[in-house]
Amino acid sequence: MASSSNKKLLLFYVLEILKKYTDENHMLTRDEIGKLVESEFGMYCERKTSVANIEALEELGYEIGKEKGKGYHLITRDFTKGEILFLLDAIFSSKVIPYKQAEELSKKLLSFFSKYENKDFNFIYKSSQISRTNLNQIFYTIERISEAIKDKKKISFTYQRNSFNKNVSEKTHIVSPYAMVNSQGKYYLVCNKDGLNDLTNFKIEKIIKIAILNEKSCPVENFEGYEKGFDVSKYTNENIYMFGGKTVSATLKIEDEYIVDYVYDWFDKNSTLIRKKDGVIYADVVVNESALVYWALQYGAGVEVLQPLSTREKIAKIVSSMNNKYNNK
Repeated sequence: MASSSNKKLLLFYVLEILKKYTDENHMLTRDEIGKLVESEFGMYCERKTSVANIEALEELGYEIGKEKGKGYHLITRDFTKGEILFLLDAIFSSKVIPYKQAEELSKKLLSFFSKYENKDFNFIYKSSQISRTNLNQIFYTIERISEAIKDKKKISFTYQRNSFNKNVSEKTHIVSPYAMVNSQGKYYLVCNKDGLNDLTNFKIEKIIKIAILNEKSCPVENFEGYEKGFDVSKYTNENIYMFGGKTVSATLKIEDEYIVDYVYDWFDKNSTLIRKKDGVIYADVVVNESALVYWALQYGAGVEVLQPLSTREKIAKIVSSMNNKYNNK
């Protein structure tokens, strides 16, 4: 008689065979299931046992299709094809994940489908052509940052920057970490750098030699604007380019109606007010000031920053300088 542990293993093995070798277009008979269990896992599985395990899986909530003369196939999957496509796109469009690791992650995701369905995803191997980071320690860095945030400890790390002639400069920082944010395909550490009175951001892909220090982080509530704690979604919506610096309440004059769509795309819809007065469209937004300057230059042909005046003046100086450059023949 098979032991209790063997019975449990057989149940798991039958499930793995159904996951790998069956789908709506590919079925297995009881005999085929038994042979595959034996060839892949080295455990004998007779026809009656295959049927008993399939029934047990159904009792556990797995939906298994049956067709007379053809056999069985697994219907229940942890992900739909659309969900897998979305996750794969997120992985391969992120330039911070090295190709080898992106490929490994994709294979783990594709293991949720049969080997036949996996052929539908062959396009992912072309993604090696995408420009991406060569740093392979990013997942280790993420784990260490996550640990430091949980334990409310400071971290030290070396930050790399590309400089002239492709040289890489390095500088060591000690910071209090608060969150990790994905923005524009890049992964950022949100933190406070020792000696500063505001939050700043570092690209995680450029962080090396990370260490958790035996020193408590500075509470984020100590900083202006974060007295009630740190809200990741609010911070991301206000810091659309992940620049450091202060947040401002701004009023925009929208001169081309198509810009309304871009305002909603870039800024948090829940904190953005689009209004119309005397035929003119205005938008009130809350955003990082440096990001607003950059955004206004990007969409300058169809939008004008009215408030704050200090931000407007910064934009005016940049525009004036650019005008001089391009008209200085």
